[in-house]
Amino acid sequence: MRGVAYGILLALGIFMLIMPLSLPLFMTNAEFSVLNPRWNGCSSFGKLLYNESKPTPIVSPFDSFGLGSKEGALIIIGPDLGYSQGEILEIKAFLENGGTLVLMDDFGTGNEILEGLNLTVRFAKEPFLDIFYYKNENFPQLVKILDPALGKGVDKIVLNVPSSLLNTQGDIYTSKVTILGKNQREYPIMTELSYGNGRIILFSDPSVFINDMYKINEQFIRNFVEYINADRIYIDEAHHSNFNIYQQGYIRVKRVIDREKIFYIFLTVAVIALIIESGLALNLAEKIANLISKFIPKEEKKSIEDIVASLSKEGYDEKVLLKMIGEIETGKKLGGEK
Repeated sequence: MRGVAYGILLALGIFMLIMPLSLPLFMTNAEFSVLNPRWNGCSSFGKLLYNESKPTPIVSPFDSFGLGSKEGALIIIGPDLGYSQGEILEIKAFLENGGTLVLMDDFGTGNEILEGLNLTVRFAKEPFLDIFYYKNENFPQLVKILDPALGKGVDKIVLNVPSSLLNTQGDIYTSKVTILGKNQREYPIMTELSYGNGRIILFSDPSVFINDMYKINEQFIRNFVEYINADRIYIDEAHHSNFNIYQQGYIRVKRVIDREKIFYIFLTVAVIALIIESGLALNLAEKIANLISKFIPKEEKKSIEDIVASLSKEGYDEKVLLKMIGEIETGKKLGGEK
């Protein structure tokens, strides 16, 4: 029977190792969210981040999350909710501790962060026009990529109703015939700034990273993730106004058999069998029981005289008590003679 029990234990261990997992799948309809699989979401970008790093969505205010004490990179994509002074201070502490802020915005609330950090660079408040575009003027395309790491394997970047960066130089530019307001010149789309011990990467079109634009810009997006170069990445989901997360269903995850883990299961069952069959388990149980018994207080036996003396202190008549005891003992003797 014990052999059967060990076999069942072994089979249970292997079953737990290879049994598929069912994990809840959460989604949202929020634009630019990595949890949004629709055309205007960034789930494809989120999957890439997951493959290249350890991403963590932030769904609470930065000061509640304790961002300032974290390490890695903070990615903010298309925010449309404001940032409190406390959150700005957390971002500042995060940067001063060596973190990387990746701010991808166009006409959202990104300028609040730049202003709070006392920077002069800004996102333009209106889109620009360019004669070089993909489908129509809403999709301008860029070819001026100055950083070789960003331009590796990329012949163009297609934007989608983009903004531009003001008061700064850049690594990626529009054409020289770009019109913004009444001005005609080239404008930076991406730049990197040093801040404290960290750095800030600005990109003026979050739509480049949405699912609808992902295939067109995939090589650039991959280069961009490598450019961020962070093992731990935090993704701001708290500043999307319609971030209404819901459970879509479950993901069934199949596990690959790990020979090393199966070996350890066999070894564990073998050790358990050895302990039981050799009697070590019984000896160990007895030793534990004896050890516990030493800490359990034992009741002291009291003589009749001690009991009578104790009761007399409480006010009982000692003579009456002794007489009662004598009668009880006499009754026992009489009963014994029957």
